[in-house]
Amino acid sequence: MLEDKNQLITGLKAICSRAGDAILEVYQQPELWQTQQKSDASPVTAADLAAHQIISQGLQALTPELPLLSEEAADIPWEERRLWSTYWLADPLDGTKEFLDRNDEFTVNIALIEQGQASLGIIYQPTTACFWWGDRQLGAWKQTATAEPERIQVRPLKGQQLHLLTSHRHGLDKLQPVLTALRHQKLLLESSPLGSSLKFCRLAEGLADFYPRLGPTGEWDTAAAQAILEAAGGQLLNWQLEPLTYNQKPELINPDFVALADPSQPWHQWLKAFT
Repeated sequence: MLEDKNQLITGLKAICSRAGDAILEVYQQPELWQTQQKSDASPVTAADLAAHQIISQGLQALTPELPLLSEEAADIPWEERRLWSTYWLADPLDGTKEFLDRNDEFTVNIALIEQGQASLGIIYQPTTACFWWGDRQLGAWKQTATAEPERIQVRPLKGQQLHLLTSHRHGLDKLQPVLTALRHQKLLLESSPLGSSLKFCRLAEGLADFYPRLGPTGEWDTAAAQAILEAAGGQLLNWQLEPLTYNQKPELINPDFVALADPSQPWHQWLKAFT
């Protein structure tokens, strides 16, 4: 199955679609939300748990030989998962706070991790029935509703114009040192807030240039997005401008990172005042 990536994508799309349907069933009935708090104070809803169950069962049927690490079942001992060379990494509902805010900006994320690298990823937005997926061999793709898939790629930077994306809750205030460093390079900045992994999808399809993130994220938050962004020609890097890796330490928390649409630009120079 892993050798036939197109067949694998077909199976993943079916799993994501079923998980998305379960999410929407809860989304349309707020009385079913049953919001709880995790140990890190982040919310979890009935939709998160339902999507996790569908993804877990679907991946077990699709690739029974591979383990799964999910945000909703992340308490796997390091002594066990450090032995994994290939596994699935999923965020069943990326953007739970966006779900609770009812702004439609939430996704289902599944990534294949091989030797610490995000090699394949798929992202599905249930409210629009839109898929994004990417793989090193297949490239990056987008498919809206019942339309045919279309190849996507990042865009080159247009002169000194830099369109950056931010989180709704981790906005421009925390990023001021980064923005100051970029303005010192005479770059003209505009910004837009967007929820969940949709920010990476915008970069991958050539609609934005830069997404800096200061603050904790889980490895499940970025893995599928990194595979798609890299397949589209972009990069996801820590602030030493090295690619993010997965399952390389006991903790599952990412370092601060920056997602780039056009790696050919002199980012080391532009960000040196910050980094």
